[in-house]
Formats: sequence, C-alpha cells, structure tokens
Amino acid sequence: MPILGVIASSIAKNAFTPTGSYDSLATYTVPSGGVSSITLAGIPSGGQYTHLQLRTLVKSSRSAVNDFMQIRFNDDTTTSNYRGHALDGDGSGIYAETSANNIEISWLPGNSNASMFGVGIIDILDYTNTSKYKTLRSLGGFNQNSSSSGTSWIGLVSGLWMSTSSINSIKLTSGTSSNFVEYTQVSLYGVKG
Repeated sequence: MPILGVIASSIAKNAFTPTGSYDSLATYTVPSGGVSSITLAGIPSGGQYTHLQLRTLVKSSRSAVNDFMQIRFNDDTTTSNYRGHALDGDGSGIYAETSANNIEISWLPGNSNASMFGVGIIDILDYTNTSKYKTLRSLGGFNQNSSSSGTSWIGLVSGLWMSTSSINSIKLTSGTSSNFVEYTQVSLYGVKG
C-alpha cells in the first residue's frame, strides 16, 4: 500500500501537461447554390504550427448515393505529384485501393441521400517542413443504415504530396466534378507542438 501512495503522490505533483494544442484558423460554410471547390489560402507558415487538421461536414450534388473528396496543395495540378492509399468499407465488403494521381480523402453522400452529410478528419503532417514530402492521414465517411439502399461508406486514407514546399493553400473538390451543396462546412486548425 505505501508504494501506491508514493506513486499517486508523485503523479499528483507532476501532473501531465499537454505539449500541443489546436487553434481554429478558418471555417467556411457553403452558401445557397453550392460551390465546385473550396480553397483555404493564407495558411500560416511562420513556425507557430507543426501540423494542420481539417474537419469536414460534406455533401455532394452528384445524383447518386455517394461521391468522394479530393485534396490538392498550393494550386499544384501536377497529378504525378500525388499518391494515395485507402482502405474502404461499405457494410458489405472491404476494399483496398491505391491512386497514382490524386489523394481521395473522404467518402461523402451524394444528393440522392436526402439530408445526410458525411464527416471527415484529415491530418496534414509537418506541413511547413521543407526537408521532406508532405503526408496526410484521413478518416471519413457516412452511414445511412435506415435507407432502403442501406448506403454506408467509411474510408481510412494515407496520402503523399511529393513536394518539399511549405503548404500555404488547400483545395478540396469532388472526385466526380460535382458541387459541394449548401451547408457543407470545412474547418481548418493549426496544431502546435
């Protein structure tokens, strides 16, 4: 018993202090009529943040049950600079895929899925490090078990942008060139530490 008391006392005196925190940098909500892309520009590069995190609430105007979202950095449209790996599931199967010319970061419902929106969290690591390529990880999807089609998708993604440039802008588009519908929302956070 005395040993537990010493450990508990030691922990109380040396309380854990987080080394990192999140700051909200920007939030964009799609207006009535929708938009074909969302660009977040002017991302801080002065060293106050180590990583970035995107949090998304998204829906596509595609007249189908699903769509997917793609990401690009610094207006770089050189498709050979992007690579992606994904592990996806739709409730009836699991699928693995790779993409050579883009990074598909999240599944989202199409317009035939009534008022359903999809969610995603995308972490962009070491976004200002000019000594290495940029990597990201993403988890996103949606679930509509109550629909007659039972449409649900979830995806775990890793991505690579083969550039040593510091990221100063992020562009999101639908993988099928559809619009993002009204009330779609994207929030960007800077991660310290």
